[in-house]
Amino acid sequence: MTKMIQVKLEAQNGDQSEQQEWVNEIANVYADMEISDVNVSGNKISFQAGLSGMDDTTSDDIQLKIEEYATMTETLQIKNLSCS
Repeated sequence: MTKMIQVKLEAQNGDQSEQQEWVNEIANVYADMEISDVNVSGNKISFQAGLSGMDDTTSDDIQLKIEEYATMTETLQIKNLSCS
């Protein structure tokens, strides 16, 4: 069973379609990452993220992947990020 972590972030740039695509692309970059319940509203983005088959995933694990992905893509500038 995959443990899912709630991710909330605020982006400084990008329209809603770019933000939605950015979240969807995370699952393509990290083959073991599952993404669900994506919600984009203005500059606020929230979704569930987990690592396939891992029931001991921590919020720090997910936050590290999101920060790494943000650095690699530079599509969105993240102002705030929380994983719980």
